[in-house]
Amino acid sequence: MFSEATLLSLLDRQLIHQPGARACLVRHAGKQARLTLPLASVAFRIGDDGGVGAADPEDAIATEIAIRAETLAALALGDHDAFSRAAVSGDGVLAADISAALARFDWALALRPYVGDILAARAAQALAGFGHWRLQAHEAVGRNLAEYATFEAGMLADKHAVRRFVADVDALRDDVARLEARIQLLEAGRK
Repeated sequence: MFSEATLLSLLDRQLIHQPGARACLVRHAGKQARLTLPLASVAFRIGDDGGVGAADPEDAIATEIAIRAETLAALALGDHDAFSRAAVSGDGVLAADISAALARFDWALALRPYVGDILAARAAQALAGFGHWRLQAHEAVGRNLAEYATFEAGMLADKHAVRRFVADVDALRDDVARLEARIQLLEAGRK
């Protein structure tokens, strides 16, 4: 969907406004990494200032990080632990620092050049609020399921009881069929 150059440009442009994220990457200057997203992939070299630039095809990639769509959405909504669900191979320290850089990503700083200070702050608050709401919703569902399992467990049928019930219904159906057959024989004999 996006070309590697476009993704690289977007990533570098966003890191310009993220001093905390850049600080995480400075000690890896010169190393290369590949970030694989659901619809695209980007290989980059970390610069001396913590920014990113085009990867040198002659140099090896130090670490590769594959991020699935749900992990990417969780990161965007402020779930800083979501990056731990990404598939990582290669330099684990570099991957951890890239994770820390993404965890320090500040939406207000990223959006400020495009929409202004106030709207950027409001958008960042909305994203954080939605992330918090999502977390509360997950906890509420978990609590509700636990409560249901605790208090309503007696109302659920046991597997063996259901089998006995089905067998009893089958036996009753067979008994009724035999009774109907006898009644028909008796009626036929009276005529």
